[in-house]
Amino acid sequence: MWNELDQFIDYLQHQRRYSPHTVIAYQNDIAQFIDYLETRLNRHQVSAGTVELNHIREFLGELLIAGLQKRSVARKISSLKTFFKYLVKRGVVSVNPTEGLAMPRLDKPLPTVLTPQQVHALFERLQGQEFAVVRSRAIVETLYATGMRVSELLGITPADIQWTNGEVRVLGKRQKERIVPLHPRALQALREYLAARQAKFPHLNDTDALFVTARGKPLDARSIRRLMKKLLTDVAELEHTGPHVLRHTFATHLLDRGMDLMAVKELLGHSSLSSTQVYTHVSMERLKKIYQKAHPRA
Repeated sequence: MWNELDQFIDYLQHQRRYSPHTVIAYQNDIAQFIDYLETRLNRHQVSAGTVELNHIREFLGELLIAGLQKRSVARKISSLKTFFKYLVKRGVVSVNPTEGLAMPRLDKPLPTVLTPQQVHALFERLQGQEFAVVRSRAIVETLYATGMRVSELLGITPADIQWTNGEVRVLGKRQKERIVPLHPRALQALREYLAARQAKFPHLNDTDALFVTARGKPLDARSIRRLMKKLLTDVAELEHTGPHVLRHTFATHLLDRGMDLMAVKELLGHSSLSSTQVYTHVSMERLKKIYQKAHPRA
């Protein structure tokens, strides 16, 4: 099965164009299952055609007994389903052993969202004209103005910004392109940052990465996560402090102010409406809290 796994990973990378993070997750999940099979069946090599549904159920059962979270188990089921579907399509196996394999019921936690007051406090901490501060202000303004993912933010170049129209071109998952508007404050923050960038690194041009380090190298996701953790910890006690909090906040605040759900879906670059609908629940929960405080008989 190891050869089939290598071919499957190549398929995900070059034909499906999955992100490196997703590809690694698939690879680890399936490799773990193959290792389990070789140990359980006491073989050095296992053929994909010998895999049965009960093998997969026993594998997942042992993971649950070991304390693995249901959400992680569900991801491994998804990986195995996709892998064996690929093998059936290629004719490696005639029967998909994952058919009839049910996903565990998962509790869907609501996304972590900032209040408007916390957003204001966030920007209050980004005052100053030092390069790092100007860059941080532009990053946070852009994330909150567009709701884009960090991977999308890091893929932007100055050439992607349409200053006249106040828009930015975003390349999302699976190379899907979308145009997202930028409000005036975000545009101003980006102008200030680009001026500082040009002054500090005159050799950079419009086709280079928009956000760079203090040495002029492209900024990475770890740096942005570190920045957001520090900023968010300063303004609120949150369960999650990653940059995705601003994506959740962006969507929720737009829905709170009456934007259509389909419009929010397009702005976020979601492929299905179900991914966006979670934010309607967030808005309703916030509405309930306001109701409980405001209604005389609540």
